[in-house]
Amino acid sequence: MDHQDKSFNISVEINQGLEPLTFTIIPVDDTSLSNKETLTFKVTRDKETIAILKSDQQHSWQQLEGKLDQKDVNAIGSAIDAHYR
Repeated sequence: MDHQDKSFNISVEINQGLEPLTFTIIPVDDTSLSNKETLTFKVTRDKETIAILKSDQQHSWQQLEGKLDQKDVNAIGSAIDAHYR
């Protein structure tokens, strides 16, 4: 997965049966949040930060900041992975 310094949008179905929500994903280059083995992304919606997510080499996702449940973290992480494929 190539890490780019440009933001992008993803649409993810968070609430079953409702319209997918669009999030802006911003790659974070802050070395206090990430290192060479991880990729860190700020997840925003309507200019408000929802979460900061971290990916490891096996594409599992962790939430560093925010209040999303793990199912939503995984859904957003999968959409980020798909963006880079």
